[in-house]
Amino acid sequence: MYAKIQPITVGLPPVSCDALRIANVTCNALGIDGQATIQWAVTGDAPSAYQGGSLSLDGAAYAAWGADDEYLYRYTAEALGLAIIEIVRDVAPAASPVVAPASTGATK
Repeated sequence: MYAKIQPITVGLPPVSCDALRIANVTCNALGIDGQATIQWAVTGDAPSAYQGGSLSLDGAAYAAWGADDEYLYRYTAEALGLAIIEIVRDVAPAASPVVAPASTGATK
């Protein structure tokens, strides 16, 4: 999963980044005092189109996380001042279709 974002410029020389990716989320504390660290990156097509860092998810924000990781992208984008255009979910590869053997037309 990743988020397409409104393009931003990073680095020197300036390059355009148009994707927000979350590489890792580490839960540091569970329960009512839950806290996690989000490792994020914005990327683009150029090899040098990369900027990353980490941010903390705690308190009410941690409690709101639940089971939907899309929340992590929205939280991270808001914290970084990024505008999400679309959340792109990974798609599982389609199963190979079962093909029946070809008929030869011969009968017994």
